[in-house]
Amino acid sequence: MKRIIIALVALITLAPLVTAQNNNKKNDNTDVQTKLRFWEASLPGGDYLVALNRITSVSMHSYVVNGSFMVYEVVVDTDGTALARFYAIEMIGENTKSNIAKNLLDRGKDIIEQGGSRAGVDTNTLVEKQNPLTTHAKTIEYRLYGKSDLDQLFNSVKKAWRENRGRKFSIK
Repeated sequence: MKRIIIALVALITLAPLVTAQNNNKKNDNTDVQTKLRFWEASLPGGDYLVALNRITSVSMHSYVVNGSFMVYEVVVDTDGTALARFYAIEMIGENTKSNIAKNLLDRGKDIIEQGGSRAGVDTNTLVEKQNPLTTHAKTIEYRLYGKSDLDQLFNSVKKAWRENRGRKFSIK
């Protein structure tokens, strides 16, 4: 019960950071090969394009923020000065089997999504930055709906880079 209360307090106080991931969206993602030697991502938060011969590394990792949020992240590093970060956030305990905890978390998400809807903002893909804590110079950031989208994006860029064949990945 203590963990549920802590999670609820964290959800309320750190709502701008998490702004509720919606992992129940319909999966309309596409990943197709292209003739040009670029990897391109068309995402709800914008578009990203990089020449395959400029990619120097592709990585995927996860970490915990403030003991309450799990962040899954893909990083595409290049010869240039900009670094591309693609990430998804979920509340720790979001996938719990406890009905009480899940109901509390779902209610908090609904409140956040309603506020975003009134403001005309998709809170599931909006990148949240707090100067100077989360602002990184020369970093391009995209927030995805959930880990499954991130897994597909990672597989797309990794395949394009390994095979040296262009790909276009899209999330609708």
